Amino acid sequence: MFLHGYPHVERISAGTNDPLYASALIIDNGEHQIGFCAVDVIFISKEITKGVRERVENSIAITAENLMISASHTHSGPVTVADAFHDPIVPDPDPEYIMYLIRKITEVIIQAFKNKRRSKIAITTADSTGIGGNRHSKTGVTDPEVPIIVLKDFDTDQIFALSIIHCMHPTVLHEDSKLFSADFPGYTRSFIREKLGKDVVLLYQTGPSGNQSPRHFIDSNTFSEAKRLGYMLGEKITASVLNLIESDYRDWHEQRIQKAFIGLPRKKFMPLKDAKKKADFLKNKLDRMRLRGEQAAEIRTVECDWFGAEENMKLIAMIGNGELEKVYQSVLPIEINCVTLGDINFAFIPGELFVEFSLKIKKILPGKVYVSTFTNGVLAGYIVTKEAEKKGGYEASNSIFSAEGGELIVQTIHKMLQR
Repeated sequence: MFLHGYPHVERISAGTNDPLYASALIIDNGEHQIGFCAVDVIFISKEITKGVRERVENSIAITAENLMISASHTHSGPVTVADAFHDPIVPDPDPEYIMYLIRKITEVIIQAFKNKRRSKIAITTADSTGIGGNRHSKTGVTDPEVPIIVLKDFDTDQIFALSIIHCMHPTVLHEDSKLFSADFPGYTRSFIREKLGKDVVLLYQTGPSGNQSPRHFIDSNTFSEAKRLGYMLGEKITASVLNLIESDYRDWHEQRIQKAFIGLPRKKFMPLKDAKKKADFLKNKLDRMRLRGEQAAEIRTVECDWFGAEENMKLIAMIGNGELEKVYQSVLPIEINCVTLGDINFAFIPGELFVEFSLKIKKILPGKVYVSTFTNGVLAGYIVTKEAEKKGGYEASNSIFSAEGGELIVQTIHKMLQR
């Protein structure tokens, strides 16, 4: 199958390095049931979400709208959504695989429901500093706080599941890798199982990470580097979990869920001639950097900027033939969910937000709140900050929404949780 994640490159899978998982958790406090499912794929579309929710609700006693289905965003998994930019190299998703994916996600949620056990829950955090960072600058803004939901069996006191959110692109592996892989989160899962028990289930979710990646923190785009980062994150998570004491756990807590649907403001595109000048300038700059043998990370940044400029030209052309309007219609409105577990809040949204929005949400809201992205839908391109929009780098060029979209998401979550 085609491995989805990098533009203009044909990547057909040649085998499996590590299996792709769907992991599910249902928390039932006797009053409300809320389900979470984390899947090792690049995107979860609205169609996949709808298919899973309908099948689950028809099979077990849980409200479909209370299910949060998130993609880890690995770039070494199958195509799950049609390419919005009409990259001629990237095929449409295989309908047979999409139906298989819907069935498997449904099965794992039903299995989690049937395996419910009386439990204790603690929520703690780990610091992921050093496991990637800002992909534009090694000293750029990051959000290294990793929330961890820890579940223990009430009777045996054995940890049986963890659910985490990490604001980092899982992209150690690049286009030259042709093996299925969850990237470094797959190694995090392996480390946690080694230390906490082989049956411990890990739900790995990705937070706002539009401008976050391991780019400046690795020596190569290899499985050995993915393992190093994955084990480092696993060690930090395990240390935080094992540092918990009995009084940190609760055997009951209040649960609430809120939902909102919003539109997002559209980006104003530059004239096509200006877009072409920008793409030509970046291509020349990239060629010169390669000839001079500059650092790989710096070359990759400019290469991505060129990719973005090329995509921007496609988007401008799509305006003229009406194709971009179809994209807007397919992804809007976006679904935002706010889930409260005790005194901790979680927001679930689609799309690739810059990490600044994660930090802004934490700053303006009372109490603790963490954001999981790539959930219950997709957005074409990124949600960038106003500063990034002015600079016009890879992500801003690759976006179809204005920077005000990120502010609107922040305001919406704020209003929901203030209620």
